[in-house]
Amino acid sequence: MKKFLLYLCILVALLAGGIRCCPWMLTAYAEFFSVANGTKGADAIVVLAGDIETRLPRAIALYKDGYASRMLLTDPRRPNTVLKNITCDERKNADAILQFFNVQQPVATIPSLKGGATSTFDEAYDALAYCMRNRFKHIIIVTDNHHTRRSLYAFEKVFKGTAITVEAMGASNDIFNTANWWQTDLGIKAYFLE
Repeated sequence: MKKFLLYLCILVALLAGGIRCCPWMLTAYAEFFSVANGTKGADAIVVLAGDIETRLPRAIALYKDGYASRMLLTDPRRPNTVLKNITCDERKNADAILQFFNVQQPVATIPSLKGGATSTFDEAYDALAYCMRNRFKHIIIVTDNHHTRRSLYAFEKVFKGTAITVEAMGASNDIFNTANWWQTDLGIKAYFLE
């Protein structure tokens, strides 16, 4: 426990010094979390649950650029099923975004093995079952930029031993990025919790 606190204090001191003296250090720190290794020819682009307003437009752009012939959504568990009939869920938001971008191809939702995914690992297991059933050989996962390294790690761990290639592409947002994340509460939270 003492070592952990020491490391935490050192990290905080380095970051505090970086904010004042070396923003490039903070940018380099943030860039570590981003992976963009997607290649054209994938069987599907898999949009991970979460910030559908940023992730789905990125997936649509990749789809239109020919990275894959289809897009898929993962199936998250609803945090409050009592309000499901009066709150907008991720699928309804996705349908509105698809309509806004005039996407004609249907976008399927990967069925959850557990009644809704609650983690990236759940999404990976759901995607693996779907990919095996449909004989996919190559997928690209889309999540927020700062989640790509962790998400890709989870998928690679779950897909290990299969012949399925998993790649990742990140979606940006209008609030923070790798060059300014320390200037917003959301950015600080995103990169510290990652």
